[in-house]
Amino acid sequence: MNIKSDVAGNGSPDPVKIALDTNVFIYLLEDIEPSASKVEKLLNSFMKGENEGVISTINLAEILSGFYLTENQQGATKTKDLLKDLTISNFEIIPVTVEIADLGAKLRAKRGGKLPDALVAATAINMKAEFIYSQDKDMKRYEKDIKISEIT
Repeated sequence: MNIKSDVAGNGSPDPVKIALDTNVFIYLLEDIEPSASKVEKLLNSFMKGENEGVISTINLAEILSGFYLTENQQGATKTKDLLKDLTISNFEIIPVTVEIADLGAKLRAKRGGKLPDALVAATAINMKAEFIYSQDKDMKRYEKDIKISEIT
């Protein structure tokens, strides 16, 4: 994973603001390799202050609903603990505001797709993230609005 190459022309020693999609956390929480190790390195870069991370409350709801549907309380608790630890450093969980909801609705009307994906993209744009890390091919529909990169 080369964060600097994902931000072509950044060249700045300043932290890169990166939005994360739900699937990025799922790889880590379910220990799906080789992606889990790459995600762990990325999260460590947030904790060290090398980069800044953002997710939407939509992402949190998607992650937790998977654990609740399978009655995996331990997975839900692990997720909440991880996010609590991350928010101590350069990581924010962003609620869906009226502005983000409006932008998400416009993105969905313009590009199609699922409303949660449009809200995740809207959150990243609103927070001025450089790009979104996502393994979801459907998120590519928002490439004209914000860069979408896979963790490689």
